[in-house]
Amino acid sequence: MNKTEFLESIKQKLNGLPEKDIQSAVEYYEEAIDDRMEDGLTEEQAISEIGTPDDIAEKIMMETSIPKLITAKAKPKRTLKAWEIILIIISAPVWLWLAAVLIIIFMAVIVAIMAVMIAIICVVVSLIFGGLGSFVAGIAQLINGYGYPSLALVGMALVMTGIGLFLVIPIKKAVAGLWKLIYRFIRWTKKKIIGNRKAEVQ
Repeated sequence: MNKTEFLESIKQKLNGLPEKDIQSAVEYYEEAIDDRMEDGLTEEQAISEIGTPDDIAEKIMMETSIPKLITAKAKPKRTLKAWEIILIIISAPVWLWLAAVLIIIFMAVIVAIMAVMIAIICVVVSLIFGGLGSFVAGIAQLINGYGYPSLALVGMALVMTGIGLFLVIPIKKAVAGLWKLIYRFIRWTKKKIIGNRKAEVQ
């Protein structure tokens, strides 16, 4: 793949993003290839060092905000006729309401996943620090001569702390998985906004 083909591939894969962003990306990677070639790399080596068009398009898409994507998607590709403008104005209450509902649903999903993450972290933190606090209280009571109840409290504290520490690694993995879920959901949402880029290009 030569430079022209590489840049054209990036342009096609970014179809659906704001035109200004597409042009900026193409110019940036064209300059990046030229810089590497000036440093002594061949055109093919310079391109392979930069990455694949798919990876580049994915990175740019994830860096583009959803409001910007919606604006670019809603922007007409041609000059609208008078009757089309009137139709848009008349139907505004419907499509504005639908847009608001979609945004609310998107935010609700993100907030729900974040809430689950926070709840999971709080449970582990509560077990560890609650166990440590109970352990200190149990030792204090034991010193003051409370006997068996103090030993029971110390034992319960050790169990709580142990469970909390045991759950740290699984919870860490669970939180990482939830972050990936958020990333995938945002990525899926952006792809739905952009639509099938290949279909639009063909």
